[in-house]
Amino acid sequence: MIKLPILPSQDAPTPTACSEHNHSLPQEPTWKVDLGVGKEVSIPQLLKTLTLKRIINTAQILASFIVSAISKKNVVWGMPPILTIEPTNICNLRCPLCVTGNGAMERANGRMDFDTYCRLIDEIGDRIMYIVLFQQGEPYINRRFNDFVAYAKRRRIYVTTSTNAHYLDPATAEATVQSGLDTMIVSVDGATQDSYEHYRVGGSLEKVKQGIRNLVAAKRRHRSKTPYIYMQFLLMRHNEHELRQMEFMAKELGVDRLLKKNIQVETLEEAHEWLPAKEKFRRYTVTENELTVKRGGRGACPRPWLTTLVNWDGSVVPCCFDKNGHHTTGDLRNTASFEAVWKSGRYSQFRQQMLTDRDAIDICKNCNQGIGLFV
Repeated sequence: MIKLPILPSQDAPTPTACSEHNHSLPQEPTWKVDLGVGKEVSIPQLLKTLTLKRIINTAQILASFIVSAISKKNVVWGMPPILTIEPTNICNLRCPLCVTGNGAMERANGRMDFDTYCRLIDEIGDRIMYIVLFQQGEPYINRRFNDFVAYAKRRRIYVTTSTNAHYLDPATAEATVQSGLDTMIVSVDGATQDSYEHYRVGGSLEKVKQGIRNLVAAKRRHRSKTPYIYMQFLLMRHNEHELRQMEFMAKELGVDRLLKKNIQVETLEEAHEWLPAKEKFRRYTVTENELTVKRGGRGACPRPWLTTLVNWDGSVVPCCFDKNGHHTTGDLRNTASFEAVWKSGRYSQFRQQMLTDRDAIDICKNCNQGIGLFV
């Protein structure tokens, strides 16, 4: 895990409104050591969100999961402390392993309405601590993305996102810093244009690098630590040899951290084409006839209690692995409240199946519950 130096600065004010890398590498830099805790999260920023009400809510929901896991009967106390919200499922790139990029998306395309988002935050914002503001799609395609961030930051909620950085022009970078966004993952999956566009089909590596530079410059102008910029490198068969070059690129661009992540595949054919040759870079065990997640989930998963996903159209599903909405538990457009969806019969039925027959849930088969995603 590489952690890069951060310029000394002050926090941003809280919002008040709704060249290709040279293959001749320089001398090895001196890196700061990172203990690997919260690789996608800024722990100091997260601690700033803590209030008595949020602590009590998190304790309640954790307790209800433990009681449910022991009794094998669904019990729910409190609201999810973590929300994933999809600003849009539209993307400008065509990544082969993404359901949006490869055309396997079954849901209609669209962008979340700001009023729908505000109603959700108004209802449960005092009990949630953490918002993941992306899912299937490039979040900045929703033109109100920075308004989404600022609205949550008014309630001191931790907000993170993930972007391909093609829309980070100087004005958007400036607005992003002013929004109060805590952390941003920027996907950079190659050290050269050829390597990058092999997976990020239709993308421009130079445009991504310029977007990062724009954001770093905006942070400096505002003397802001946030958003912490985490450059993410997906390790694949065609780019795993570029890891050292990516480390130098991260330092050159001035990001705060380099994340080295293994990839998700669905079939043996995809595994043979995309998985890295090095075993330590894989999250799967691959045999001639079988693809198995190394740390596949066992027993009850806490996600249906601790978190949930709201798609761009207001439909709610229990997990980010349900990319096409096959396990929809409710819809904010035709339900009185999020709480009504959270405690609905369909949600209860899903949790009960998680407790007693998890092997029958299709979206669990390729899941490792977030363990071992990074190398």
